[in-house]
Amino acid sequence: MKTIFLSLILLCLFSASFAQNRAAIKGKVTDSISKQPLELSTIAMVDLKDTSLIAYTLSKKNGDFELQRLPVDKQVRLVISYAGYKSYIHPFNFKKGEVIDLGNIALNSKLLNEVVVRAERVPIKVKKDTLEFDAAAFKTRPNAAVEELLKKLPGVQVDGDGTITVNGKQVSKLLIDGKQFFGSDPKIATKNLDAAIVAQVQVYDDRENDPDHLVSETQVQKIINIKLKKAIKKSIFGKVFGGAGSRDRYEAGGLFNMFRDTLQVSVIGLSNNLNHTGFSREELNAEGGFDRSGGNTSFNGGRNWGGGIEKITSGGVNLNQNYGEKLKLNLQYFYTQRNNVNESANFQQQFLKDTTLLTRASNTRNANSYTHTVSGLVEWNPDTVRNLRYNPSLNYNSNNNTSSAAGSTSNNFDMPVNQSLSNSFGNSHSTQFNQSFYFHKRSKNKSKESFNVSHSLSINPNHSNNFNNNDVVNYQYPNLSDSLHRLSVRTSNNVSGNLDFTYRYPLTKKLIVDVTTSGIYNKTSDQVFTYDRKTGGFDSLLNNQSSDLKRDQWTENIKPGITYQLNKQTQIIAGLNTQWQQISNNFVTSRLVQNYFFLLPTVRIEAYGISFSYDRRVNQPGVSSLQPITIVYSPLYSYTGNPNLVPGINNNYSFNFFKYFNDSQLGIYSYGNISSQKNMAITQQVIRSDGAQSNTTVNRDGRPSYSFSTGVFKRFKKIKEWQLNSSTNFYSNYYQNLNLLNDVEGWQNTIAYGLHENIGVSWKDVIDLNTGVGFNQSNTKYHYDDFRNIKVSTYSISNGLVVRFPKKIIWETKQDFNYNGQVAAGFKKGVNVVSSSLALQMLKKDRGELKLSVYDIFNQNVSVYRYINTNSVSDVQNNTLKRYFMITYSVKFNKLSTK
Repeated sequence: MKTIFLSLILLCLFSASFAQNRAAIKGKVTDSISKQPLELSTIAMVDLKDTSLIAYTLSKKNGDFELQRLPVDKQVRLVISYAGYKSYIHPFNFKKGEVIDLGNIALNSKLLNEVVVRAERVPIKVKKDTLEFDAAAFKTRPNAAVEELLKKLPGVQVDGDGTITVNGKQVSKLLIDGKQFFGSDPKIATKNLDAAIVAQVQVYDDRENDPDHLVSETQVQKIINIKLKKAIKKSIFGKVFGGAGSRDRYEAGGLFNMFRDTLQVSVIGLSNNLNHTGFSREELNAEGGFDRSGGNTSFNGGRNWGGGIEKITSGGVNLNQNYGEKLKLNLQYFYTQRNNVNESANFQQQFLKDTTLLTRASNTRNANSYTHTVSGLVEWNPDTVRNLRYNPSLNYNSNNNTSSAAGSTSNNFDMPVNQSLSNSFGNSHSTQFNQSFYFHKRSKNKSKESFNVSHSLSINPNHSNNFNNNDVVNYQYPNLSDSLHRLSVRTSNNVSGNLDFTYRYPLTKKLIVDVTTSGIYNKTSDQVFTYDRKTGGFDSLLNNQSSDLKRDQWTENIKPGITYQLNKQTQIIAGLNTQWQQISNNFVTSRLVQNYFFLLPTVRIEAYGISFSYDRRVNQPGVSSLQPITIVYSPLYSYTGNPNLVPGINNNYSFNFFKYFNDSQLGIYSYGNISSQKNMAITQQVIRSDGAQSNTTVNRDGRPSYSFSTGVFKRFKKIKEWQLNSSTNFYSNYYQNLNLLNDVEGWQNTIAYGLHENIGVSWKDVIDLNTGVGFNQSNTKYHYDDFRNIKVSTYSISNGLVVRFPKKIIWETKQDFNYNGQVAAGFKKGVNVVSSSLALQMLKKDRGELKLSVYDIFNQNVSVYRYINTNSVSDVQNNTLKRYFMITYSVKFNKLSTK
């Protein structure tokens, strides 16, 4: 905590000390004829030497602008631009502390027949709702990836895991010339494509499914579109890599791209046993020493949070084809094979009045999965008022797994309670078909009149076989010791579909009315046959442990609504959804029919970057929770359904605030939520002194829960080639959970809060330093029995350093330290993972790279965490990757043609 506050103070002093030695410029942008202010004009200050961007801002509603903290004694150029107007260009050389007022800058509109003799490069343009950066104005190293280019753009931040935000808003997808590139994961493109082939980077709001702008401005995400250089008419480029290391570690893969005018074909593949579970580079960043060396070893993936050692082999193909300007097609295929070996240790403390059950368990699991996925996208825009999108996908997955576990339970009186041994093995396969359809038509005569049709369909059949052997020795009740040897055969099929129609009509300039009607169908079929082993085989059907569940649910909605625009910055959006539900639940020996009617209001108020909203939702209990039978899963656990459960009602109140200041590149955001529940589903537990547990589900009214988060992020202007970024986040949550344990009703109240600070410093393209510190704490109090309090505090420190010196040599070191002092004895409290790499770049334009990496230098890595449940605390430790050394060679290839 002290470290965070000290860093904030240092940042303030650092900023203040340099502000007085800088210059500033201000003025007003207007139309030369009408004299009206030109809002959102781009004002950019560029280096006269290499045209790189120094600072920029957008003019305000009245046309005013101001750029502060500008460099002194340096040749710079001011460029003021507005779409459809001639740019204003003027050189400057500021003196220390100088403030220049340009007064009124009148821009002349361009004539259609005007011949432009010399075009001045404008680093940033605003075209309607699109912000466009000229890539040539942001210098990058040879062989740099697109990610490095994005890091240099004002307002763009790339986190250590590759997540991209623009002006504080997360990027939902990244397109290449308006086309998808391996789905919606931006990291595949940003970490594998060269910055040298980029002409412009465009940023705009993600309104693909929201053409009527109904999503709040504070919550809408961003899309980045990478526009390639027009001179590159034909190109083949990509990379291959391979590496081998100690402990039989390896990695190999490649990326091949072929672009032919309107056709794009990409093939990608990898195989490794380094827990790199996808195509992004999150894992490499997290483990250190594998990412920022410019060569970009590969496209590896999301962290394997479940622990264990995982081997992955994956590959796919992505195809884009444009037919003119109106029709776009995309086709993708992926294959993924995962093999995971997990070993875990668990220690649980279960509090039962004056008795505490202490359970120690160990588990070993080996799981294999094989997945094929085919998906497509059709986009058709026949004119400016109509657009259609169709997205089908087909997924086939097969799994097999084996596991074994051993556990022993004692109590706080040093008395043995029970001992258990179990093992299981099973296999399953599933198929899932999904499709979505969307059509939007806007009126030619009334800009705010529109008609939408949307549809989705999902079909998901599954089949599985699971063999389970459970042996329990009960020391308190020896007659309850038992052995269960069972086969469970399960067949399920889930089908869901919906069809929605929405019509919006402007009654006045300020008032829009709309109506949405929808029909939803959900079908659930879940058939389980349980067999006992009697004569050497699983041939004895247990009718009371089997089930045949079917649910058919129809839902109809009619939702009228209004949108009222008080002024340009303020609007009210409200609606009242009338919902009917007809549900038929079919069990083996009974049938339960339910009919419901709900009124579900929604309200949202938008005003000056702040959004307040309220909505009400319905949660139906699952059909398996309703079946009136008791199923014994093991000698220590059983579950009984409750056919008297009713739907739960959620009331949610939230606010969002977001503000970004372009001129100072400062962002501030806040989020808050209050949620209350009526008739929420609560698990009622009965736990005997011997550790045996039986559960059911009941309805109870809940108490409100609260959550809050706020943060600030800042990118400072360059000071003599030094670039500084910082971000601070604070969050707090307060939850009230009802526990029903052994006929005792009580509330479990938890308050959790945390503070995180991240600072990034870079010098030219030579040094990159990123450091972060974090503190999280939760306090849980049980308001029954002995009013026990449980406290969990965790601390984290992360450091990343990249040094590109001397030429063609890249040094990289990454540290991740986590500490939890409350874990039980025998579990590691602090984990300090330090990794490092040394890379030598070679070949023309540094397209080859030889790298020596060492992961977890001090051999300390382990996965440890603690969680709190119903009157219990559990500590879990999983096996994970330990120290290894690896040598990797990667090479990029690029064949470009302007013919």
